[in-house]
Amino acid sequence: MSPVPNRWRRGLLALATVLPGLLFAAPAFALVEPGLADPAEPGSVLIYPKFATGSVAVDGGAFNAAKTLIEVGVVCPAGLAPCAHIIIPIHFHWVCPGATVAGVTNVCQETDFTVLNSIFGKITFNPSQLTGPLDGNTAVPIAPCQRGYLIGWVVDFTDSPIKFDGLIGDSVQRNTPQDLQSYSALAIQGDPADPNGFPVTLVVDPATGILSLAFDGGPHHYQMVTGQIEADVRYNEVLAQPFAFTALILLTLDVRSNLTNAPTLVALDFYTENQIRVSTGTAFVCWAQIPITAIDPTLTTEGMRVVAGGNPGLGFKGVVVSGQAVQNGLRSTMLGLVQTVEGPAAGPVNATRSYNFRPSNNSVPIPTIFVPF
Repeated sequence: MSPVPNRWRRGLLALATVLPGLLFAAPAFALVEPGLADPAEPGSVLIYPKFATGSVAVDGGAFNAAKTLIEVGVVCPAGLAPCAHIIIPIHFHWVCPGATVAGVTNVCQETDFTVLNSIFGKITFNPSQLTGPLDGNTAVPIAPCQRGYLIGWVVDFTDSPIKFDGLIGDSVQRNTPQDLQSYSALAIQGDPADPNGFPVTLVVDPATGILSLAFDGGPHHYQMVTGQIEADVRYNEVLAQPFAFTALILLTLDVRSNLTNAPTLVALDFYTENQIRVSTGTAFVCWAQIPITAIDPTLTTEGMRVVAGGNPGLGFKGVVVSGQAVQNGLRSTMLGLVQTVEGPAAGPVNATRSYNFRPSNNSVPIPTIFVPF
């Protein structure tokens, strides 16, 4: 058996020093925070963190395909089996980033619509009303902006929200003719004490008086989501192959649709492979896709290599850890994706390979309301 290297032995000795205290301080098992949604289980609400309008030519220009294809499925909620193939209405909103509308700043425009699905059925659609062979089987209104996020919830035939924890979904993203991505939608469940089909109680937004969706874990409301992210990150490479370009896709549920919204502020710490930190931050209104070098120009392979001490083997990848998102001085929700594209030349338009993934979080539930309009 090979001897333990000195650097590992020192680390093991240090771990042995602190481990007993950790063992006695930690509970025997981890508890899920009450009221916190599980984004990987079927839900009554689905959130698609990114859509993009328009199309790209695929298969050598044989035909065009939508840049975004939304896919929505319905499964049998727990406790309802066997399920009949009943019709399930779903009310959706295209939600846009803040923009200036008629001279008013930070207005998050939205367009809403309702689609009909069924248990074990599948509907697909795109935000541009394209009708090609890869563009979906359902026509819906065009999104009012080029990029943003999509949220939908189960309703009854009077358009009132109900608990029905059976929604699943995903999205296909075609960034360039050569590049393809996908992600799973985030799910939010209804009150676990309510049966499926039970009405979800709306609340009054104190600022506008509009009946709104409550994500606060309360009785007959939806479960909560978090407001902090922790994720792996690939730093941008702009000078030599392999070229890479990374962006953070961030959104909040603290939204007043078609009205003025406050910016969501978030502190960000980016780390090199040897744990050297670059501390920075960003802000967005409702939704944003932010290149990491727009957050801080240091966040390139070359820049982080300097931060890491000049070691040529460092600077490629690291970790990003955010603080708690804040809006109007109060904690706010924040969800999103990390997106990286690679290609033979610098810049996202040259991407031939890509990947995205959902960040981890601190499991701290943040209550909020979403104001449709």
